Amino acid sequence: MRKKAIAAVGGIALIILAVFSFQGEKASMSDTTVVLYNSAKIGVVEKVMEVELDGGMNDVPLEELAGLDIAEVTIRPLDEGVKVLGVFSKGSTGDVYSANVGSEVEVKLRSGDTVTGKFLGFKNGKIAIEGDGYYLINPSEVVYFKAKNLEGKASVYAVLQAEEAGKYNVSIVYRVSNMSWESRYKLYIGDKARLYGYMVLNNPTAQEFKDAKVLLVAGDVQLYQATQPRVLYTLAEKGTDQIEVGQPEKIEAFYLYKLGVVDLNPASKMMYPYINFEAPFEREYLYESWPYSKEGPVYESISFRTEKVLPAGIVEIYRETGDGNLLVGERAIEHTPKGEMLRIGIGRDYDLKGTTTVLDQRNGEGYTYYKIKITLENFGNETKTVVVRHHKWGKLLTSSIQPIEETANYIDFRVTLKPGEKKEIVFDYENRY
Repeated sequence: MRKKAIAAVGGIALIILAVFSFQGEKASMSDTTVVLYNSAKIGVVEKVMEVELDGGMNDVPLEELAGLDIAEVTIRPLDEGVKVLGVFSKGSTGDVYSANVGSEVEVKLRSGDTVTGKFLGFKNGKIAIEGDGYYLINPSEVVYFKAKNLEGKASVYAVLQAEEAGKYNVSIVYRVSNMSWESRYKLYIGDKARLYGYMVLNNPTAQEFKDAKVLLVAGDVQLYQATQPRVLYTLAEKGTDQIEVGQPEKIEAFYLYKLGVVDLNPASKMMYPYINFEAPFEREYLYESWPYSKEGPVYESISFRTEKVLPAGIVEIYRETGDGNLLVGERAIEHTPKGEMLRIGIGRDYDLKGTTTVLDQRNGEGYTYYKIKITLENFGNETKTVVVRHHKWGKLLTSSIQPIEETANYIDFRVTLKPGEKKEIVFDYENRY
């Protein structure tokens, strides 16, 4: 006969829409690790739980997993003498709303009002709640939806078999959709370029974490590779508190930032500074192209060497003046390694025009081939030098002019145009995989 087991982890209220809060690094040890990615809206959570089991088979409720996909849940015993027989869902359709019909709920609206009462389900596509009145609420107006009374009924539970009664530690790993982080930059242009970088954390999910060990992964993570989260968890055990933010650890093709042990609270959002450096810069003109035919603008730009790794993000550009800082534009940058030349367009030059033409494209088994022609024209009265950045995948094969730089993701050329002059660059490249 199965017996109910009590997990030594506090119940977490269900919140449909919420956001992250960073409250500062803590010295305490953490049994929860949260991994966020800037390339996918997903969080991977690992918790260490202590469960008290009777001898034989036990049902262990997992309330915090209500509404999640149990196919993405992994439970591993950390002590001898206990086995995991499975993870199951009951009393729920997998829909968090449906799992709480009849429960007492609290709903926060965009207007700032809060509605409490019994959740009756949906009527004509609207949330029906009976409290001090009868309410029909448009879901788009909901900031968060919190179940106040789960009545101890977990919609998800694990079955554990213990050789004898006692307390056991188990690790539970699961995914939470829509959690993410991104980089936001502010660039100030004066005598030098001053760059400030911020981590923007976002968590519109049903989770709240106390004393969580937070890891941020920068890079294009292929989430179907099951080994990736395991590598990150192993590295986290080295001691998160000793690594400063802004000094990422290189793992394969990725960079790992460790924020330390912090509280991740619901209904909050935080932009945390982690990059700050000053560098000399050069003014240039920049034309950016991609592997498709298109006419595009040429921007006045600045270029400087990066002192730190810059994850992909949005850059706000300010020009320093005697009367204050003037916002002159906003641009996106790709992931930029330390020491690489960063070029950022700061304003369109209407005397210059660029055109990208795909002359040939072939796809075969294990490769893609492109032949590109880029045309530049100067309609002004001054000689101007343009840096052409073509975003690509693969390796350059031939080119009509010598490139000034090539990486796996782009190639740069430099072209000088006299007034009224028109020039072309023809090159080809292939990507083998």
